[in-house]
Amino acid sequence: MNTRALLYHNPTTPEGAVALRAALAAGRVLQKKFYETREIRDKGFRDIVTDADFAADRAARAILTKAFPEYAVLSEEDTAPPRRAEYVWILDPLDGTTNYARRIPIFCVSLALTRHGQPLVGVVYDPLRRECFFAERGRGAFLNGTRIRASNITIMERAVVGYELARAPALRALGMKLFAHFAQQSTTARLGGSAALSLCYVAAGRLDTYMQLNLSAWDVAAGILLIREAGGRVTHGGGKPATLKGGVYLAGAPRVFPEFLRQVNHVISHQ
Repeated sequence: MNTRALLYHNPTTPEGAVALRAALAAGRVLQKKFYETREIRDKGFRDIVTDADFAADRAARAILTKAFPEYAVLSEEDTAPPRRAEYVWILDPLDGTTNYARRIPIFCVSLALTRHGQPLVGVVYDPLRRECFFAERGRGAFLNGTRIRASNITIMERAVVGYELARAPALRALGMKLFAHFAQQSTTARLGGSAALSLCYVAAGRLDTYMQLNLSAWDVAAGILLIREAGGRVTHGGGKPATLKGGVYLAGAPRVFPEFLRQVNHVISHQ
């Protein structure tokens, strides 16, 4: 599947078309560099960055800023805070950096356009599988042009649960208690290594629920929109609708999510 084929999403806004172009450009960079020698350096506790992160960031940013110079850009790989603007692009040029650095083929580009903190457009592109998840607010969620929807699973015993590990020791310990609990309560549990992709998998019905105890705006901005447009739910730990302020995020198919949320809060309250 080539780049033109992926654009059959038929975006309804200029911003949607530009978001697709930018995500695909970043994805081409990641695909090209995947098997090459790369530079890897630490940027925090249990956190790394590669030369591919920065190269993909530049590729996407060049398209975004040329098309909409008045919009701000918030990227994981830019330490400077974005200027104040009504519209903000939120970009993670490489979500799943540890996987990428080890050549584990589970990673993606995640890009969203927000207005006053609300996602309007979301694109998540997996360049190795050539899967492009796309949503515009109020118009549904799509994978390579085909409509996707969250699953109809109703009970945790039949659910496939997705999870990512937090970096902070205390959160990781709590997360492992939750993971062990749901590994027992569900059909199975999966640690993927890319929050943005896992959220898309909830939107597509591949996962039935998902949890992570410490995510940032660039991890979730596109995924929140995709899940909502696919009929799923995404909240913070207490059940309030998800924002872009970071922290705990829970997601799931609509019929199983209430029980999932109840069990999460039960485990946390009894730790």
